[in-house]
Amino acid sequence: MRNTVLIFLFCYFTLYVLSCQKDNAPNGDTPDMQDTTSTNPNDTTGNNVLDSTYTQTAYQLNIPNGFPQPIIPPDNPLTNEGVLLGRMLFYDPILSADSTMSCATCHRQENAFADPRTTSPGIDGINGTRNSMPLFNLAYGLNQPFTWDGSKATLEQQSLEPITNPIELHQSLPDLIAKLKAHPNYPLRFAKAFNAAPSEDLAAKAISQFMRTLISANSRFDQFQTSSSNPTELEAQGYNIFITENGMLGEAECFHCHFGGGKLFTEFAFKNNGLDAVENHLDFPDPGLGAVTGVPEDYGKFKTPSLRNIALTPPYMHDGRFATLEEVIDHYSNGIHNSPTLSPELGSEYTTGENVNFTPEEKAALIAFLHTLTDSSFITNPAFSNPFE
Repeated sequence: MRNTVLIFLFCYFTLYVLSCQKDNAPNGDTPDMQDTTSTNPNDTTGNNVLDSTYTQTAYQLNIPNGFPQPIIPPDNPLTNEGVLLGRMLFYDPILSADSTMSCATCHRQENAFADPRTTSPGIDGINGTRNSMPLFNLAYGLNQPFTWDGSKATLEQQSLEPITNPIELHQSLPDLIAKLKAHPNYPLRFAKAFNAAPSEDLAAKAISQFMRTLISANSRFDQFQTSSSNPTELEAQGYNIFITENGMLGEAECFHCHFGGGKLFTEFAFKNNGLDAVENHLDFPDPGLGAVTGVPEDYGKFKTPSLRNIALTPPYMHDGRFATLEEVIDHYSNGIHNSPTLSPELGSEYTTGENVNFTPEEKAALIAFLHTLTDSSFITNPAFSNPFE
């Protein structure tokens, strides 16, 4: 009897201890991925996480039908360990100087990783001058540079820019790396992902790996292609206006800039879409690509965003000047301003150069079609969500 009681007490105590242990692993981790080693890879008094060599497992990127082959840098292949590390960093406010903001602060999953604010304030309360771009299908950049003005040649470069930007996260990279090395979890995460200690280069690679997994390709429009769903008459009418040079009463021309990439709904080019009326290229309030290249013909040009999830990503344009899709359609209907670098699709090469003047019926049809590009599964996918919640 005494032995039975002792066994019972031992089992009860073991279960109690296990139930009280804090799980520091992000959601979705398996127990073997939890950090139980030294908090500092250079700590000679305990286990060094770099004493072990870890094997990375390839991340299986699903390529949607109709999408081009993704562009993955040879020196930064996707791995399960790298993607998880990047996801953690993306959502961790440790990236900011005061540890109050993360990438996800301005790139919210429910908004297709865009920001519903016109411009985003950084940790010092200073607003930027541009609207945060949505983040999805970034692995299909067709070698075009990133950001509104194309100032970053690679996704790896782009991923570090907000960290050091003085009006965003405002943190020096050496300070960030010092914080990551002193963290109780990240040294092992970096070791498992790269067999190396935290560094600027590896932090950029990890964040980029996660962002390349953000694929959106399951909208109602995509379901139309597989006959699993049918468009309404109004949605079909809007699509026809979108893809033709002659709408019901005018020339829409939408597809010239937003269908070059096929199902990506962008050609990834830089265009001046007539937002500002200026006589000289130096008069643009925001020079856009011209500030990067210095070429007069590039002033006032910005990267053409994808129309996927467009209903989720207001406000619109590089400066967030339009609050609704209705305002955007009105702009293309009769609000185009002339300037030296105006895109020819909006000038004379394909059109008469006159206002399209959509009818109310055409506007309603176009907006109905644009709503079919919303991918509800993308904004609720747990693989893209905050791993700490």
